[in-house]
Amino acid sequence: MLPVGQRSHDHRAANLMARSMSAGFRAAEAIDLSRKLENGIPTYPTHPKFFKMCWCAMGDPARMNQFVLSEHTGTHIDAPSHFMPAGSPGADSIDALPLDRFMGPAIKMTFGPFAASNVRVGAKEIRDWEQANVAIEAGDIVLIDFRWGHRWGIGEAGQSFLDSWPGVSRDAAEYLAERRVKLVGTDCISLDPGDGGGGALAAHYTLLPQGILIMENACNLERLDVISYVMALPLRLGDATGSPVRAVGWNIKRRHGAPESG
Repeated sequence: MLPVGQRSHDHRAANLMARSMSAGFRAAEAIDLSRKLENGIPTYPTHPKFFKMCWCAMGDPARMNQFVLSEHTGTHIDAPSHFMPAGSPGADSIDALPLDRFMGPAIKMTFGPFAASNVRVGAKEIRDWEQANVAIEAGDIVLIDFRWGHRWGIGEAGQSFLDSWPGVSRDAAEYLAERRVKLVGTDCISLDPGDGGGGALAAHYTLLPQGILIMENACNLERLDVISYVMALPLRLGDATGSPVRAVGWNIKRRHGAPESG
């Protein structure tokens, strides 16, 4: 056991650190990047749908609901096991990943708007964006705003969200992997375009086996600065290939208050 004086010093240091972190978050603008989960939201065409049902409490005064959903419902993160054979090296499930994989400095890139034509943003476009804005660093979270989020809707109103959405090409995914990012996110239903990139699903097969996570169905990316801090924490689902997340981005307030573009 540490001497009382040492413990007191450690407590003071921890207190200062905690209050400094709290002040930092208070000085930033929090942006909710997560979709509301409700009946009728868009889901990937081959994935299970989302259902919310009022639960009959049978005399219990508490109100409650039952949910039926996929691991990949709403704003969610894909774990490496989503596209890797069970038991293969690196095929981590969502609960096996350390928490620091879901948070960190983030760079937001903006492309489009695009027509519903399965557009693939390539490595050249990303390099050009870096040249005009800021370079990606190892360990960054990269969020791509394809300006697709306005198509989200409930029921039939959300059908256009699922119509030939844009994504990244194989060489773009390879480039992001070379940059050693930790997570790549999109405002679309999948990081691969609507035709799967010709059916190859190259973004998933390139990034996930290298331990680079994928976040899909992010929203409000247009409100996020080019550089921000992002947390997207999953549920601790055992052996799951992904999880819905409550993703939040913090815009660091600048003295002159000029919004960034990107």
